[in-house]
Amino acid sequence: MTYLVDVCNDAISLRLSLTSEQFTGPAGPVTVLKLPIPLSFACKARNLSELGGGELEVVYVFKRIDMDPLGFDAFARNLCRDTDWLEGLFLAIPVANARACVMVVATGRPILFIDTQGYSYARYVARLG
Repeated sequence: MTYLVDVCNDAISLRLSLTSEQFTGPAGPVTVLKLPIPLSFACKARNLSELGGGELEVVYVFKRIDMDPLGFDAFARNLCRDTDWLEGLFLAIPVANARACVMVVATGRPILFIDTQGYSYARYVARLG
């Protein structure tokens, strides 16, 4: 596990180093980034307040989506709503207790890790921050 923690009087900074791994999928090799800490995923959470509580699972990131904060807030208020940008974003990986995820990033917001399981909504979600 690779991470760096910096603590000062008024802040804690956490730097996580993602490691690159490769899996062979139906369309050939796929490169993903592995998060160095496992996260707890919630199934069919309606909003951010319902995240957590599940078993810890290893996280592999196969796509990053950057959003503006207002768009993120609208999405996070209803995680079970179908969205065009999640349509078709699914990757099956041959690893037990692990999820291949879309990482959703917005300034000043928690980072979300979404496993759609082939649906067009955030079926399984974990957060960092």
